[in-house]
Amino acid sequence: MVIIKRTGQTEEFDSSKIIQAITKAAKEVYGEDTKTPAYADIIAKEIYDIAEESDTPLKVEDIQELVEDYLTDYDRIVAKVYIRYRYKHGVMRACSNEFIRSISEKLRAANVQNQNANVDEHSFGGRVGEASDEMMKQYALDFCMSDMSRKNHLNNEIYIHDLGAYAVGMHNCLSIPFDDLLAKGFNTRQTDVRPANSINTAFQLVAVIFQLQSLMQFGGVSATHLDWTMVPYVRKSYWKHYKDGLKYIANLPYLWEKDFEYKGRDLEPICLPGETDGLASEHPEVVKYAIEMTERELQQAVEGMYHNLNTLQSRSGNQLPFTSINYGTCTLPEGRMVIKALLEGSIKGVGKYHKTPIFPCGIFQLGKGINRAPGDPNYDLYQLALKSTAKRIYPNYANIDWSGNAGYDKNDPTTFFSTMGCRTANGADINAEPGVNPQRKDGRGNICPVTIIMPTLAMEVKEKLDKNDYIMKEADLVENFMLLLDQKIHEAKDMLLERFEWICKQSPASAKFMYENNTMLGYHPEEGIRSALKHGTIVIGQLGLAETLQILIGCDHTTEKGMELAKRIEQLFKDRCAEFKKEYKLNFGVYYTPKFFRLGVA
Repeated sequence: MVIIKRTGQTEEFDSSKIIQAITKAAKEVYGEDTKTPAYADIIAKEIYDIAEESDTPLKVEDIQELVEDYLTDYDRIVAKVYIRYRYKHGVMRACSNEFIRSISEKLRAANVQNQNANVDEHSFGGRVGEASDEMMKQYALDFCMSDMSRKNHLNNEIYIHDLGAYAVGMHNCLSIPFDDLLAKGFNTRQTDVRPANSINTAFQLVAVIFQLQSLMQFGGVSATHLDWTMVPYVRKSYWKHYKDGLKYIANLPYLWEKDFEYKGRDLEPICLPGETDGLASEHPEVVKYAIEMTERELQQAVEGMYHNLNTLQSRSGNQLPFTSINYGTCTLPEGRMVIKALLEGSIKGVGKYHKTPIFPCGIFQLGKGINRAPGDPNYDLYQLALKSTAKRIYPNYANIDWSGNAGYDKNDPTTFFSTMGCRTANGADINAEPGVNPQRKDGRGNICPVTIIMPTLAMEVKEKLDKNDYIMKEADLVENFMLLLDQKIHEAKDMLLERFEWICKQSPASAKFMYENNTMLGYHPEEGIRSALKHGTIVIGQLGLAETLQILIGCDHTTEKGMELAKRIEQLFKDRCAEFKKEYKLNFGVYYTPKFFRLGVA
């Protein structure tokens, strides 16, 4: 005699399994010393007889139903335990089945949605990455966070970004200190890399460093002032070409050895045509040659970077690293050459069809007296940037004079306002080390974000008042919403602290490139990785302001009434984050999550 298992397979009827299940329930009620109840054998035999007389094999569920019925007659307390046990395991099986179904779907690419445009879910790497992400998300929800955090995420009230990276303790994004890495060189797992000695090498290493750092985190990587960073390497290339010009054009190789070759010569400013520079003024043909060759090398270097960053899928899931570059403020001849080359490379596009490059996201930094108005030294480059934006979407624009970046040093481009491609920006560092400007951006990034889904809260408040047959006044709806929002802002803070502490517990060996090369500044091995992470930001995001206003007051922020409430909401976020920053000595901030990004990708 056989029964049908849940898988559809059959197996021999085994009365001992019924007896074991009843005994286990009885022991939970009466203690571990409890012997098998006499009625267990009776129930097992009754069910055996029913199964034997049945025209068709019984299913496992049928047998469990019969056990419940018989147990209720013999011992209702034990029956309750058995029912509860059965229900619990039923839920676990359902969850497990759904989880396995989801994993299987990802592995087979059976329902490709490409929610992240940077992932090819059809590819082997994409399928492995998406399946792994499903597992990591579930693990994080079940084992890495509090019930409060889990419920907020599952209820769509406070979204935890990049949940798949939570369990391993990765951080979000970083503005890389390229000035140091290119000047000093850096180590990788397999070897070390010498300092750059030309503009071509420098741009190649920018792409390499972007890719290496992106593997240490789940978000974007950026260069905060690439035009300034590249000035020394334009000079190095220029003087190499100048030396060649003396040798092959002027036929005066000895002049370099005699008058030019001394320590630091290759870092002196370039000599432009018409300028006087000792012997250089006597050889304009050499100057012209050096400039033209440097510009050609720079153009090829920029083109190489664009192609590298749009072809080398070096992240899990066949992803390109999410890269962004800030530039536009350097008024030195070398910096202007770099800006011009970057913009012309953007306009030209990549590949034989001149496609718009996805990466790097370009951000043109605007500054008064630099490039904002006619007569400013880089105004012509601002016009070229606008042309690139019109044709290629990028660059976007950042205002370095923004009041939120007050205190930046006009002589230190590392303190200029800059952003990631996803618009993440670093505010003033409450933990800045002595001698370091708190507005320094290099070596800092966003550690982890969450986003409050405000329309969800607005609908919850409205539904609650409706269910209570409350005669709802608009003012009461708003006040109840503000109370709930304030509660959720505090819960979001707790969720961020929870994740921050989890990230701080990771070993520096987990991100060896980052900590060995100090790409995240402030790392002191004796203090652990918290010494570096505390300089980053942890941000409370918000989503759906316009929709929230419509739910609450029937209009959005384009109206005077809507703007008044919008300002009140934003002020609450600002005030609370300022309080949290002071209380916890961490860089809390507000994150405006773009709706056109899938949450967690930005």
